[in-house]
Amino acid sequence: MLSSLFQAIEQALGPSLDTVASLVYWAGILLLAHRIFAPLLRLCMEMISARLKLEESMVMECPHCHRETVVRDAQCAVCGESLELPLAVRAWHFIRLRRQPRWWRWTRWTWDSLGLAAFVTMSVSGVMALSAWAPAGPLQKLFIGVALMCWIAFGSLVARALHLGDGGPVARLRDMVFAFAIAGVLAVCLLLAAESTPVVETVMWRIPVDEGGIARIDAQALPLAQGMIGFEYLQLDHDLLGYHRVIPLAFLGNERLELGHGKVEKWFLDNLRKHMQGYTERGLSVRSRVEQFIVVPNHNYEIVERKRQVFFRPVNP
Repeated sequence: MLSSLFQAIEQALGPSLDTVASLVYWAGILLLAHRIFAPLLRLCMEMISARLKLEESMVMECPHCHRETVVRDAQCAVCGESLELPLAVRAWHFIRLRRQPRWWRWTRWTWDSLGLAAFVTMSVSGVMALSAWAPAGPLQKLFIGVALMCWIAFGSLVARALHLGDGGPVARLRDMVFAFAIAGVLAVCLLLAAESTPVVETVMWRIPVDEGGIARIDAQALPLAQGMIGFEYLQLDHDLLGYHRVIPLAFLGNERLELGHGKVEKWFLDNLRKHMQGYTERGLSVRSRVEQFIVVPNHNYEIVERKRQVFFRPVNP
């Protein structure tokens, strides 16, 4: 299902996939940097302003002298005339612009600093877990960019909901609901980014086939019966340890062409084949397999391992 989704995205964007992915990726990086440094700059400016005793005040045009004045005690600071502010306005601005106690400022600054530190720590952990600095292909770059934007939006909403400042309960509840919704999108993007890694394949052998239907295996000739070539190997898997290995044994044609192994390695392979059942019961899956393929003279072929599977494929000239 995911592979169909990835193919649909690649077909929809076509050649512009890499450009779109790069734009989304770098936009996410820049927004993440802004999300980190903007609150840090705000905290620094608030601390400097507090040290300079710089406070916010109301400024209005005096109806008597028509000059801008700082409102204090409902009198013009220039001409001294009464400004006659409505009681509701005076109460509202008194609440909004009241001087904050020093302990409350330090409490708020400490809370904001802890939140910013937690955001930076989780951001760095996520970047390292995804290896976001080196995306494997344009699709993964696209999903990482979208995930970064979702993470930034999630962090901003949570910060607004938990901020020790202005904001009513309804607004904070709304921000938390949006944050949970974006968290779901973020989880999907992280899953797609992890699954969109390009499949790594290993070319194990390159086999040219001569005009007479003879395959060349490491400078050795292997005549083929009716154009059929076989590849025999042992496959070792341990699901718990994540171990996987393919050990070549021989090529099959009109005859069996053994591949060279040292004495110790040959003893080890014989031991694996004799005790397959015992190793499998202990978690190490040992399987003897043969892959066969019909080849055409005057063509080249490769034996490729991909997704723990071994198969033949022709090589374009």
